Amino acid sequence: MARITRKAFAKINLHLDVTGIRTDGFHSVNTVMQSISLCDEVTVSLSDSEGFTLACNVAGVPLDEKNLAARAFIAYKAATNMPLGAHISIKKSIPIAAGLAGGSADAAATLLALNELCNQPLSISELCEIGARLGSDVPFCIVGGSAFADGKGEVLHPFPSMPECTIVIACGGEGVSTPEAYRTLDRIYNNFSSAEDYTPADISQLHMAASANDIFAVSNSLYNIFEEPILSVRPVASKLKSTMLKCGAIGAMMSGSGPSVFGIFTDSASAMLACKKIETLGVTPFVCTPTGKID
Repeated sequence: MARITRKAFAKINLHLDVTGIRTDGFHSVNTVMQSISLCDEVTVSLSDSEGFTLACNVAGVPLDEKNLAARAFIAYKAATNMPLGAHISIKKSIPIAAGLAGGSADAAATLLALNELCNQPLSISELCEIGARLGSDVPFCIVGGSAFADGKGEVLHPFPSMPECTIVIACGGEGVSTPEAYRTLDRIYNNFSSAEDYTPADISQLHMAASANDIFAVSNSLYNIFEEPILSVRPVASKLKSTMLKCGAIGAMMSGSGPSVFGIFTDSASAMLACKKIETLGVTPFVCTPTGKID
């Protein structure tokens, strides 16, 4: 049967801010996302029988409708009204529940693979509409590259590409629940009920830095509203950030609601030194680079 394997690229947040709470109960966000070369591999094979089966190389990953890739298959089948059957195999490299959009990337790769196998009946815009119903990060993972996003994080706008650099990613395994992370911010900022409680951070410096292809200025413009409250109670993540900076990172920050941390390096020697130091903490680092839009 026909089969396609696609890379499912992780993302980091160069900027992540919460601007309020919507009438539907979700938080409004402003974020700048960047695809990185760290990726899972998702293989989709069409089958004769309707429905799906799912396999993964990592124990504990759900193999039913709790998995975003499975939900992507169900949503694609409903949108196209095709009598589809598929086997989805996920080879994971992206750490799970780390703020790197691994599950969203797998869902995006599944949608793209299904659409290719079915001779492209849906446009990228239509795939993004399906993805937005699955999770706020899925539309970005479908498109990839660099983007500014608002709304719940699903409304994408063009943003200058991140300059070339080496990125070290590390996740110490300290679990961070995204709902609890948002509840923490709600307590700190009184549910974002007034401008006196919180004024959203400006992204103009980051935009100018990326436009100028200035990686040093980009590194000086990183922002994540979740970082201070999360790192204060996640000592390993905090140590990972300080280790990267001590080893020569020109910037380091937590991605998403954590607990993964990324460091930006301009030379491979400093990046390798950081990796060796991180390994002494019992954490596996990943070395990667920014990537462009998904083909």
